[in-house]
Amino acid sequence: LVVIVGYTLNIRDSIMGLTILAVGSSIEEIFSAIVMTRRGHPEMAIAGSIGSNVFDILMGLGIPWLFRNLMRFTYQPPPPLLHDAVLNTLTSGSSMENSLTIPSTNAPFYVEIHSRGLIYSTIVLFVALIIFLVTFFINRCRLTKLYGVFLIIIWLTVITLMCLFELNVFGSVHHEPCQNRPSSAV
Repeated sequence: LVVIVGYTLNIRDSIMGLTILAVGSSIEEIFSAIVMTRRGHPEMAIAGSIGSNVFDILMGLGIPWLFRNLMRFTYQPPPPLLHDAVLNTLTSGSSMENSLTIPSTNAPFYVEIHSRGLIYSTIVLFVALIIFLVTFFINRCRLTKLYGVFLIIIWLTVITLMCLFELNVFGSVHHEPCQNRPSSAV
């Protein structure tokens, strides 16, 4: 549904993911925080919100990238089988050049990401995380209204910067979406 709405309104998938899907994935966190606060444990709600976001940033990005890089350096595609090429040539009558298939480097475990802005978004995300942790400890782990406003400003800055990266405002860091739109909607 989000992709359809984004396609209809001509909004990129990456922008929809940064905004709508991010909010949608936090709904259950909001409800659990409300329940914990009403039961008299607001500190658990705050700890859950902070902890889950820090965990998502560090582990949600770190572990997949670790596995991706481990697979990238340990996976070696098998060499082409010359005898298969010879058999295909003999049976089909075609030239040997057409029947020899060399495995591509993007075989089974390769992950391709079509956004050069990802590195910039990741840097912004980690800088925001460091700013949050440093200011949280400077504030002696107390959450005040002023600190809440500060965090909202940081969040808006991060979302704005990430959207601007994806919209190529700072240079060409993201491929343009496909411009072929169907002539009539079904």
